[in-house]
Amino acid sequence: MLLSPTHFRLNFSLLVLLLITVPTSMAQEKTPTLQSILANATTAEEAEFARQGVAETSIENAWERPCPYNSSRLWGQNGVDQDEVLLRCSRWRDCKTAADDASRFTEGFFEHHQTGQQIPPEWAQDGEDLAQNDAEFGGGLGHTYNYALKFAEKNWRLFEGRSATEADMLVKKQYWQWCAAEPLSIWKSKLDD
Repeated sequence: MLLSPTHFRLNFSLLVLLLITVPTSMAQEKTPTLQSILANATTAEEAEFARQGVAETSIENAWERPCPYNSSRLWGQNGVDQDEVLLRCSRWRDCKTAADDASRFTEGFFEHHQTGQQIPPEWAQDGEDLAQNDAEFGGGLGHTYNYALKFAEKNWRLFEGRSATEADMLVKKQYWQWCAAEPLSIWKSKLDD
């Protein structure tokens, strides 16, 4: 089957249009990635709080930020204890993860109290396992996860009369205040094992 000159011009026009728009759309896809990298970069103020060792309590909504102790601005300075930096960032990550869990669990406990539903079996099972043998969940994440369950069971009323977003922030804030103050020795014991 032979193509007419009109088909050829149409196909050629489509090819040119495709070549022009694809690189543009690819560049647009990369832009949010670059923006998110820049948004998550440690600011000079956060690096200064980290240098002073008070980042956990001085950065607003710290649980939403990456660990500032891992900043290249700190690593170049003399007197920075690299082991402590690693432990602080490990605690930071574990506290962020467990704060998300604490919020989800707290909302679950709230719904349970409101509706009389059963507590999800995996939570009860996790709670029982943690209560029986906390050492099995060793180190920071197990310790913080255990507290996330206990926190949720005690503080389910934080969701009462609030929007889910407002309650989520309140849970994470209260959970963070406890978690960020936990001794680094808990995380160090995991490294020593």
